[in-house]
Amino acid sequence: MNSKFDDFFTSATEHQSISGTSLVVTFLGDYLCHSGGGIWMGSLINFMESLGFNQRFVRSSVFRLKQDGWLDVKKSGRKSYYFMTPERFDEIRAANKKIYSVEKLGWDGKWNIIHISSTTQNDSKQHAKYLARFGFGTLDKGIYIQADQNQLDHVDIEKIAKHFPESHIFTQTSLYSTAKGNEQELVRKAWDLSRLNDDYKAFCDMFNPVWQELKDLNVDEVNPEECFKLRLLLVHFYRRIIIRDPLLPAELLPDNWAGGIAQSLAMNIYKKIHLQGRNYVSEHGETVAGPLPLPASDYYARFGGLQPQ
Repeated sequence: MNSKFDDFFTSATEHQSISGTSLVVTFLGDYLCHSGGGIWMGSLINFMESLGFNQRFVRSSVFRLKQDGWLDVKKSGRKSYYFMTPERFDEIRAANKKIYSVEKLGWDGKWNIIHISSTTQNDSKQHAKYLARFGFGTLDKGIYIQADQNQLDHVDIEKIAKHFPESHIFTQTSLYSTAKGNEQELVRKAWDLSRLNDDYKAFCDMFNPVWQELKDLNVDEVNPEECFKLRLLLVHFYRRIIIRDPLLPAELLPDNWAGGIAQSLAMNIYKKIHLQGRNYVSEHGETVAGPLPLPASDYYARFGGLQPQ
């Protein structure tokens, strides 16, 4: 049977930048993070095949994730069940906090600064990549900044200090300058907001037609498998952008910033279809203990609050 979303599914799954490992990580974070974290390989294959990805695609993606420390495996008879490793589980939970939060943080003009001596350009790139997950940008060689919105807690500081024992970490630091627009210049140096903004605009162009189809429909008019696929692709493409977003305060963002529009679009679609998608995975997913359990209560805090049924 033809679907309103057939053309969308085709264009989305043929997107040149889509990767199997990234899609599986999205599935783990969106559907399994609050439901035990583990799933039978056969279930995962069936879910991905509904999007047009074959068994070989899934198995090779899972193999790479296991090699990279994302997954552990538990055997039960002839079946293999895959679980997020504790370290990666924490990483996914941290990413989920960025993806699903709609909290607007205040800013008092203070900055967090980290200095790390590096001897090679590759070292600097690796330092920048690690610190970007906490919202830091590169101001200059060995100097990384973050607009302080009380998002850097003691646990994060300890992680950074442990990862970079020779680092110097300054928190809630004031900027004194007589140069007009100095803060905007810092932002331009530290982050490529233009590229990020273009990515948000592309996301809106991609998913706005989906919302136009969904917004006036009763969700029961969309079958659960389609809701599962729409939700997975929505979070996949949104996650790829927002995990790179430093979530700067409004005062530091350009006037044409598309991040807020993208967030509203993602939230509206997600709230519309989340329940049908979740039920589909619960009904068709198998864990080592049987059917996939319903999600924990904190799942329902996503995007400011989801309807439980």
